[in-house]
Amino acid sequence: MLTQTDEPPGSTVHAKRFDLENQIDKAKANRTWANNLTVLTNDLFPKSYLAISDYRLYPFTVDTKALFERYQHSLQIPISDYTFSNNIIWLSRMSAFYQIIEECFCLFSLNGNCLTMLLPPLGDRSRQARALEICFEIMDSHNPSPYFSVVEYVYKDFLEVLDAETPVSMGEEGAIESIRSPWLVERALPDYIYSTEDLIQLKGNPYKTKRGEINQFRRAYPNHRLEVLGPQHWEGIRALVETWLKNRLKYLAGEAIGDFFYTVEMERKAIERAIKHYDQLDLQGLCLFIDDRLEGFTIGERITPSVASILVEKTNFAVLGSAQFLFHEFAKVYHDCVYINVGDDLGLENLRKVKMSYRPVLFGEKFTLRHHEPLVGSEGAAFRD
Repeated sequence: MLTQTDEPPGSTVHAKRFDLENQIDKAKANRTWANNLTVLTNDLFPKSYLAISDYRLYPFTVDTKALFERYQHSLQIPISDYTFSNNIIWLSRMSAFYQIIEECFCLFSLNGNCLTMLLPPLGDRSRQARALEICFEIMDSHNPSPYFSVVEYVYKDFLEVLDAETPVSMGEEGAIESIRSPWLVERALPDYIYSTEDLIQLKGNPYKTKRGEINQFRRAYPNHRLEVLGPQHWEGIRALVETWLKNRLKYLAGEAIGDFFYTVEMERKAIERAIKHYDQLDLQGLCLFIDDRLEGFTIGERITPSVASILVEKTNFAVLGSAQFLFHEFAKVYHDCVYINVGDDLGLENLRKVKMSYRPVLFGEKFTLRHHEPLVGSEGAAFRD
């Protein structure tokens, strides 16, 4: 589940880029488009659900927290994507739905016309394989082509569930191909995981630069202070996000602005969700003030009893050393955890360098899962209409 290496697994591998519009055109040519999705209402809770084929998928909302965690806690997966909070706050560009299948919690997402899964089925290992088969039946029955039926953020140990008897080999471009298997497994971006003690102590030459930046911040801003994050900080957080956005725009080239706004809007909505449901999600956070002005904040949670996760961190990057100082202080909040997970690097080289500079001791490997694309005219094709 966790891998100890010097570089993120698959960091030199470029993910395949798929022409989705071309795939949709092919799907329409090979099969009549049918919208199998119907929104229905029910007098019982939940009051609405999606009807796909013979299955009902219920809305994934903050009220689903206890049910989700009943299954998630039984697995103790130390990956950032496997918490309720991380899933609920990032649902800005899609809708999420769930169903209990084979006593496994199955989390789906609906983005445009495509139904995918945000996680593999969570539950008893002996039931996961059958649950996965049913989940693909549901996705395939709705999607224009089985090509669009994908499971995201698959944890490494889940690969053993697919087929324990099937040998596995490394294919081209980092794809892990199960021989004679209907599955195609591809590497996704891994999580960066640090020793909590290392982040608190910052000992030795590898952390010399970090210590220097923190000491410089303390000297330059003697009137700084930290406060435990709470509702009284919401407006200050929103103002800081706006300030951060304006400062970043000064240094962006024209062609990068479009992608930047897309990413920032997703993050802004995630922050809004986090502060809206802060107490209900059992989050923890700190705010950094300089001369009574909020110049930074961070929000985290516990994934497992021994692994914490940093969900969000924002500082005024015009205040040199503030990010390093806040990260160092927040690590102390989780002093009783062995590890701190800061998520993946979004495929951004600059972010990769920053996260590597803190010397991760582990990488949380993740994968995407889909059916093998069948060969034309081949027997036993995995896709089915």
